[in-house]
Amino acid sequence: MSVRLRLTIYWAGVLSLLLVGAGLSVFLLFQRQQWTQLDAALREEADTAAATIARNGDIGPLVDRLSEERDLGPKRRVCVVVDHRLVADAGARDADLPQLDQNPGQPLMIDGRRDIFRYAIAPLWLNNTRAYLADGVDAHEIRESVRRLGTILLIVIPALLLSSTCFGYWLAGRTLAPLVTVTKGLAGIKPTDLAHRLPVPPLEDELAKLVREINSLLGRVERASLAERRFVADAAHELRTPLTVLRTGIEVALRHKRSATEYQRALNAALRDATAIGALADELLALTRLDQELISGRQIVELSELTKEVLEAMEPLAASKRLSIESDLSMVANVSGNPDHLRRVLINLLDNAVKFSPEASKIEVTLQVENNQVTLRIADWGPGVDEQELPFLFDRFFRGRSGRSKPGKGLGLSLSREIVELHGGQLTVQNRTGGGAEFTMYLPTTQAPG
Repeated sequence: MSVRLRLTIYWAGVLSLLLVGAGLSVFLLFQRQQWTQLDAALREEADTAAATIARNGDIGPLVDRLSEERDLGPKRRVCVVVDHRLVADAGARDADLPQLDQNPGQPLMIDGRRDIFRYAIAPLWLNNTRAYLADGVDAHEIRESVRRLGTILLIVIPALLLSSTCFGYWLAGRTLAPLVTVTKGLAGIKPTDLAHRLPVPPLEDELAKLVREINSLLGRVERASLAERRFVADAAHELRTPLTVLRTGIEVALRHKRSATEYQRALNAALRDATAIGALADELLALTRLDQELISGRQIVELSELTKEVLEAMEPLAASKRLSIESDLSMVANVSGNPDHLRRVLINLLDNAVKFSPEASKIEVTLQVENNQVTLRIADWGPGVDEQELPFLFDRFFRGRSGRSKPGKGLGLSLSREIVELHGGQLTVQNRTGGGAEFTMYLPTTQAPG
């Protein structure tokens, strides 16, 4: 069932309740108003006549005079009943009389036997005998007016409901027409044409906001698609060179008969190249698994303790270049995340600092906690980063001029930045005034379980 049809059904349901309720209220109010006016006037005349008869005992002339009045209707019928005996009767002979099984003890309003006349019954005492006066009037006009109103409402209400439902269906179509246009526009966007955008409506309404959000989503999808294609191209390029070298080395080794030493040398070279390719594949695989591993392995991590563990593991590598590591990790810093991923970030940043630090220099590691944020800085005294290369330092497979002579494939910093951002933080780099580069990692703190 379409949205347009559902809206029309809802509109018809609500409108039918309103129309039926309004029509019933009008009918009941009109009926009550008509009968209330007649009953009040009829009861007043009956009570007055009954009081006069009870006081004077003059029945005949009063009944005749009252039956001749036409102020309440075209026909009148007045009678007096004493102990179930009709002692006076005047007026229209074709009037239907009321049916009373016993003398009423109080005034009442009653219809005739055929629902034509309306009677006011006024009890009275006549010669110490209980009696009553029935003063009736032809109420055909009132009944006909009420019946006509009911007929009109039975015709008008369905007609109004039908016309309003058709109008609601048309209005729902007009209202949903822009959404249909948006749907057709989205259907026309092909995977190879993600640069296309939907036209924004001129009115600043909810539809314009929706279109802007869709265009924003398309922009993010386009950027992600471009990044994915660039990543695949870069990965293929990075894998092609070592695979070509590996294949060429094996082909050269197999082309001529060689000694065992030469075969061993060729196999060692092939093993080295295969190991490098495996390491690159592992890093590429890690990039594709970040989201899933982060969700499944999230826990409370004390960052200062984790940093101390990584520093202890990196100590032999730093010692090989006679580097000293100065650290300030006295503050407790609890963060929520995957400890293996965070350890990988620390290893990548410290390995980068060791790689670019000159021998016999130092590396500074400081940790601070302020305003619900952990700040970890790792600074070295190396050559720093070329200012033109700073914006691209975290791009995948990017290697600056100073890094091309170092081992690695340019994935470490890119992987580190994505891990930090998935943890809700930020990873930045800047050159220090006195020389060297400083990497800063910002992460939100969390409360450790008590």
